Amino acid sequence: MRAEDIFIGPILRRTQPDLVTICLATYGAMDLRFSVRERGAPAWLAHDDGPLVVQATPVLTFHFAHIRPTHALPTGVLLEYGIGVKGPGGVDYAPFEAVVRADLLSYRGNALPTFVLQSSGAPLHVLYGSCRKIHDAKGGKTDTLASGDAVVERAFASASRRPTVLCLGGDQIYADDVHDIVRQEIAVLSLRLQAGVREELPDAATMGAGGRERFLKRYAKFTSDDLMNHVARFSEYLALYGLMWNGRNWRRQYRELEHFTKTLPSARRLLANVPTYMIFDDHDVTDDWNLDLRWYEAVKRAPLGKRIVANALMAYWLCQGYGNDPDGFGPLLTKELAQLIEKRMKRYGDAEERFWKLDRWEFATPTTPFVYFLDTRTQRGARNDPPGTEKGAPAYLKSRDSWTATMSRLEPMLRRQGPSVPLVLVSAAPVFGFRWVEALQSFVSFIFGAYKYDYENWAANEGHFAHFLSLLAGRNVVVLSGDVHYGFSSTVRYTEFDSERSRGAGPRRTGTGGLPVVPGGAGASYRPTSNAQFIQLCSSAINNYAGGFFTRFPAWLSSTQPARIDTDDGETVYGRYERGVFVMLEHDPDDPLARVQVIRRPEEVRPVTLFRQRINDAFNSEYVGDHNLGLVSIRATSVEHCFLMEKGRHSERRWDFSNARYWE
Repeated sequence: MRAEDIFIGPILRRTQPDLVTICLATYGAMDLRFSVRERGAPAWLAHDDGPLVVQATPVLTFHFAHIRPTHALPTGVLLEYGIGVKGPGGVDYAPFEAVVRADLLSYRGNALPTFVLQSSGAPLHVLYGSCRKIHDAKGGKTDTLASGDAVVERAFASASRRPTVLCLGGDQIYADDVHDIVRQEIAVLSLRLQAGVREELPDAATMGAGGRERFLKRYAKFTSDDLMNHVARFSEYLALYGLMWNGRNWRRQYRELEHFTKTLPSARRLLANVPTYMIFDDHDVTDDWNLDLRWYEAVKRAPLGKRIVANALMAYWLCQGYGNDPDGFGPLLTKELAQLIEKRMKRYGDAEERFWKLDRWEFATPTTPFVYFLDTRTQRGARNDPPGTEKGAPAYLKSRDSWTATMSRLEPMLRRQGPSVPLVLVSAAPVFGFRWVEALQSFVSFIFGAYKYDYENWAANEGHFAHFLSLLAGRNVVVLSGDVHYGFSSTVRYTEFDSERSRGAGPRRTGTGGLPVVPGGAGASYRPTSNAQFIQLCSSAINNYAGGFFTRFPAWLSSTQPARIDTDDGETVYGRYERGVFVMLEHDPDDPLARVQVIRRPEEVRPVTLFRQRINDAFNSEYVGDHNLGLVSIRATSVEHCFLMEKGRHSERRWDFSNARYWE
């Protein structure tokens, strides 16, 4: 094994006391042993002598190690892993140690990459972010994965301070928006990966690199504004991952892109030393991917579109999806998917159908609290789901059936975790955003169409948004998001009341605050039955600047909004609920342009739900436009957060779910 033999990796994936998963992709086949031990110990604790091997192309082999120790690995101590090359004389770990030295894959001169398993009672430290594009230097001179790498280096030997996991929330690659230089690099690397076995795309025999827009719009039914250099073949998707994760895959350095390539060693070291979990968003496949059911059906009917999406998903499964939770796929499905990839040239139709139908993308991290990654791309519902007859945007980001499946997985996990620990969700796009931005997006989309500016935020579909809030009634929830290319934090409270409408909806789960499902009495009491508290954290982009428009108008970026109350009379009114009464904002009869505060009893208001969002105020971070990576620490009910930026830590904030002041 030499440094130049490695395509991507090693990437540390799912890690827990009874399983360590490592991904390594190499040029050519190798017989490898993966091992783990305490840092500096003379003896290994466990091995995997038979990793899952997938022959992705004639010259590219993926190795997935599943190290399963006989006895649980120790938590709260520094562990390290090695990769041995098996030969007639035994297993030799020296070549991998030479790779670690040559490519700087360890910290502080350590011979091997290291990691820490979270111990009982220890805080959860999460690095999180999304949107990492090669050709973007406007938001900062460096890729902010390098900032995460610096945090790990500073806390190298401290189990209590070192980041527990890295959560990447989408757009790990930009398959559509490809720079001309990157296109050239992909073309050369793709040919190397194909090794003479060229994939012929349907309906695009004359489609060349650098001029693909006309073909992709006509034959694939794609809608992105960046199609000239869009990757299409399976080997091209793989080549793009190779350029994103390993500087050795670049033929040379380019001054125009050095802001990205110069920090690739730091990004690669971070992936090698911190358990990494990933979920897709649209650009991992193509812009607007499954934005609505109309897009889904049009692209699936187009042979070229169907092929490209399948290629993207096969590459995603190898590079991102499988390592999140290997046991979640199971041995039979894993074998099936691996064989479909290996034999795709003979059975492309089977591979396309299987990967289009695959619905195993959601998963949870083995941490406390666990982090649950939502699939908001492949399980979408129609605009008015149910019954699902209107297929234009904005769609349900997750159909009702998909939510039912998600909640059936979440409920037992939440019971085991206990009510004092918050539920942590990863949603590619923020669930709770800036209202004026979403209103502007709605207006612009009305003129230019939904695909132009990705009109698919959570608030765009009121039915889906309300369904989500109802499902999480009574919970304490932290939401980690990205996608929008700026960072911020927001606190949200959602209250349900005993109303005629809620009684007609049937029995409900008791909230974590001990509130009754339905208070006694024959009629609605209009007293609260559950309170949900949310902390929305959004870190974006790792390396993709939003543009100057937002940064020129910081005063526009909202502040605390009055609470919105939906009533049994079907109206929406504004005010706040405190000490058993509503303080309403109503028009002053003496001055129609002014509002006054009026005290109303609950039976006068007849509330069904109350929604209140705080944003850009004393308790929440302001808008952050430059490249950033989020760092959040959770211990019991306490949540601490900051943005890691080129200039250091920014907007440090702290919340506690046990203290209502952050939400009132």
